[in-house]
Amino acid sequence: METSRLSRDEVINTRVDKETKDFLKRAASLAGLDLSAYIIAKAKEAAANDIIKYDHANKILLTDEQFDFVQNVVSKPGKITPKLKEALKRHK
Repeated sequence: METSRLSRDEVINTRVDKETKDFLKRAASLAGLDLSAYIIAKAKEAAANDIIKYDHANKILLTDEQFDFVQNVVSKPGKITPKLKEALKRHK
């Protein structure tokens, strides 16, 4: 996603102390960016990392062999036992 081609009609405002602003300006200068471009680039980088981190936290990663096993087990119809029949009657 290239930011120079995107519409820039949204605004984010934030207040910082002088020390923080100077610190960020120095880092931006060293990176060859203006302050806004630097902050946006770093915020997007951090956001992407967080999305990856938290998105993967709720997923189970399986090898192909494990996936095939699970898929095989869940694709077979289960046996209806007397206990299951009774439970179904109670919850209908």
